[in-house]
Amino acid sequence: MKTGPFVHRILACLAVSASALAVAACGGGSGGDGSESATSGGSGGALIDWPYFGRVPERTHYLATESRPLDPPLKEAWSINTHALIEFPPAIGAGVAFVVNKYGNAKAVRLRDRKVLWEKIRDPKEKGKPADVTAPLYHQGRVIFADIDGHLVALDSDDGHQVWDRDLDAHLESSPVAVDGVVYLGDDGTNVVALRASDGKVLWEFNSPAAIKASPSYHDGRVYVGDYEGSMFCLDAETGRPVWRTNTTKLPPFGSGGFYSSPAIDLGRAYAARDDGTVYAFDLERGRIEWSFPTGSYIYGSPAVAAVPGTPATVYIGSYDEHLYALDARSGKRRWRYEVGGPVPGTATVVGHTVYTSSFKTDETIGIDVRTRKRTFHLRQAGYTPMVSDGRRLFLIGYFELIGLVPAPG
Repeated sequence: MKTGPFVHRILACLAVSASALAVAACGGGSGGDGSESATSGGSGGALIDWPYFGRVPERTHYLATESRPLDPPLKEAWSINTHALIEFPPAIGAGVAFVVNKYGNAKAVRLRDRKVLWEKIRDPKEKGKPADVTAPLYHQGRVIFADIDGHLVALDSDDGHQVWDRDLDAHLESSPVAVDGVVYLGDDGTNVVALRASDGKVLWEFNSPAAIKASPSYHDGRVYVGDYEGSMFCLDAETGRPVWRTNTTKLPPFGSGGFYSSPAIDLGRAYAARDDGTVYAFDLERGRIEWSFPTGSYIYGSPAVAAVPGTPATVYIGSYDEHLYALDARSGKRRWRYEVGGPVPGTATVVGHTVYTSSFKTDETIGIDVRTRKRTFHLRQAGYTPMVSDGRRLFLIGYFELIGLVPAPG
């Protein structure tokens, strides 16, 4: 019998020991070159936003750095304890990190001086019990996140007061993304939903055959998302009408897994992994499976896609087989894999020429130089999606803590 993702999260959490904070930079590095997308990243010198899970609507989980090196060695500048699990990274916008812990408690932290600008504590009586929450997003002056009980909540980013609360009457595990004033997310009631960011008005719903636990991604007027019975969908972002559907369980290599992994979109493909450990690349126009790769164990994290200068466009993804995989984004062939030392429950991110991943078994986050394939960073903190950046600093998401890191002299 297959174990569900929440059971795996609980097992991962039980494996966490008390973390001792110790940053170790094992090598030097300089910022890479890069342009938007795998093809993409942004500037290392300018202050940038990381407004939702995946950083860009295509959810590539990649930031290239140009004028300002952000690779290891790194040193800890500060840390903030949220006193509960931070399953998802904060949304970063306008120099502020919006952090939400598993109880739905949110706080806004100004990153230049770690000042807490506001904090909203969720009243446990509001819905009767603590709520697991999705990743927050920052969009048009709103901080928006969902809880498993079905509520999508929008807070004012300036002061934290609640702007609206939409009850979608379904369990919500899908992290929202927003483009041009429209929020997209999925629910366990088998719907993909589009809502207006300003007031939470539902604009359209698409009903799929199975639950939507993955987070939708957006590219060029289309929304891409997988369901929990193995189908990948492409929807028109304006109307919700399906453009194509590919049921992976009916096509080679077959299998029966579902998608908990959210698509990363680049190079004319959507990359995602089924929970049985099979990684896929889908053609964006027709949904044709261009390649698949078996890791041999569970995958619940999402892929990162990056074309780091000096390397080909690569898909980086962790598996419960205790490895981080680097797959050629065009062919699906394994370029290399790194033994992490424990199951990888979350999503890797790439900043500069370093890919970051984590395991609760090792109680550690590590950084691997994608050019040399050597570990250049480790810290005795574990998280699901361990690293994000504002283009000037890096921020590690530990079990309870948000930790600010800055480049250190080599």
